[in-house]
Amino acid sequence: MSTRFSNNSPGFGDGSALLAANAIQIALNFLERAGEIDDYTETCQFLADKIETMIRHGQRNRLVLANRAIAAFQRYRTARTIEQWLV
Repeated sequence: MSTRFSNNSPGFGDGSALLAANAIQIALNFLERAGEIDDYTETCQFLADKIETMIRHGQRNRLVLANRAIAAFQRYRTARTIEQWLV
């Protein structure tokens, strides 16, 4: 996990690091079971970025965080696939 989720980081001293880690793990588990991960590192980075942004905007429900990050990743993956197909 990135150091940006450290509980010593500004804005993440309130348990948000654990919240982020839980939400990322939920999303990764789902995407892995669904066979939607082709680059694990890219997927982790994408999910971490989305979840961090949502936490900074006040979302505190780990299932909402995970589900929204999953949906965003699926949209991203579809757009990336279409873009590669057009090239």
